[in-house]
Amino acid sequence: MANDMMNRHNDLFDAMNDWFDLPRKFFDDNEVAKLMQSDVVENDKEYVIKVDMPGMDKDKIHLNYNNGILSVSGSRKSFKDMSKDNSIIHRERSEGHISRSFRLPNVVASDIHAKYDNGVLTITLPKQQAGASDNSIQID
Repeated sequence: MANDMMNRHNDLFDAMNDWFDLPRKFFDDNEVAKLMQSDVVENDKEYVIKVDMPGMDKDKIHLNYNNGILSVSGSRKSFKDMSKDNSIIHRERSEGHISRSFRLPNVVASDIHAKYDNGVLTITLPKQQAGASDNSIQID
């Protein structure tokens, strides 16, 4: 009996912690990573990144590569599929702006290309070939 009372207390306390912890979870970087789940593959010639971005329009996704960092961002407006006669009882589909960055050195920025298909963004970043850039310093 005492154990049952203790468990009820713990359940109530855990529920309160979840409620008051919500703002931290909302702004936590790990939560953003869950929204933009990605795979990064590397081989000798290129990096290939696949990022899940469901429900986003292609024109609302932006890519930028600068100083060895690829930035991926996207935004989504509110959904208009609710009729005026209905009241929303529960909503989980979010609206807003999300972004992620990946550090990928030695990429030929002018040859990066991306494709968006069925909610998955695939970005191919060709690597610079050895000797392609003239960053070496000759010692006399």
